[in-house]
Amino acid sequence: MNTLFLVTMIIQAIFGLGFTLIPGFMLAPFGVTLDPIAEVFVNLFGAALLGYLVLLWYARKSNNLDFKKGTIYCHFVYSLIAMVVMIIANLSGLVNAMGWVIVAKYVVLLIWFGYFLTKK
Repeated sequence: MNTLFLVTMIIQAIFGLGFTLIPGFMLAPFGVTLDPIAEVFVNLFGAALLGYLVLLWYARKSNNLDFKKGTIYCHFVYSLIAMVVMIIANLSGLVNAMGWVIVAKYVVLLIWFGYFLTKK
């Protein structure tokens, strides 16, 4: 479980910092260009990812299984919704083929977090 939290923390740090500091650079490989207001919302999303990183940090260090399980539920739901949003974005042509890499990332995390939801 701690390995899952660590891997997720690294991913959140990369995307969180990237979306907060250099959103245009982060989204360019996906064929996305940002207008000024879209850039603000991407910055806000990056800030949320960085805040979520703190939750993962504390869950990783905690001995409280309920806290860890709650964190797993939280990320499972986030991954599920984000995966659906990205599938819609891909099918709508809002991103190029690289968008499927993000879908795959969410599928892997969804399965990995789902494994811990079913584990007794």
